Amino acid sequence: MRKGMLLIALTAFMLLAAGCEKEEFANAPVYGKVYCKTPSPKVGQEVVLTVEVKEPGNRINSADYRWKCSAFDSDKRVKVIRESGANSIPDAPELTVVFNSSGTYTVSLSASFKYTMGDRNTSMIGSASASGKVTINP
Repeated sequence: MRKGMLLIALTAFMLLAAGCEKEEFANAPVYGKVYCKTPSPKVGQEVVLTVEVKEPGNRINSADYRWKCSAFDSDKRVKVIRESGANSIPDAPELTVVFNSSGTYTVSLSASFKYTMGDRNTSMIGSASASGKVTINP
């Protein structure tokens, strides 16, 4: 009898614990500033731009990054797809570019995402943006 009560209590506890799991949703990353990873970038040199990731996001299936800067002839687009077996895209967006003149430039990034599951509002898409200044030396 005592073992039966213990078994019932243990089963009830496990059912309660399973019911307390946090529900998972998709969400877009939260970005900080765009910055240059290349130390002391110079004109004509390949420069790597990236963005500070404050929160990485969750359940992102694909990302379409659009980089804008007055130094670019046109917007630079980069599309990234989640690796097979991964839950999301974990890496910060990056762009390698060559600046043809020195100066301080404002670089902006806008990103659109497609999720593998819905967000809190059952949406399957999301977006994020960031901007920052980059100084290119002569």
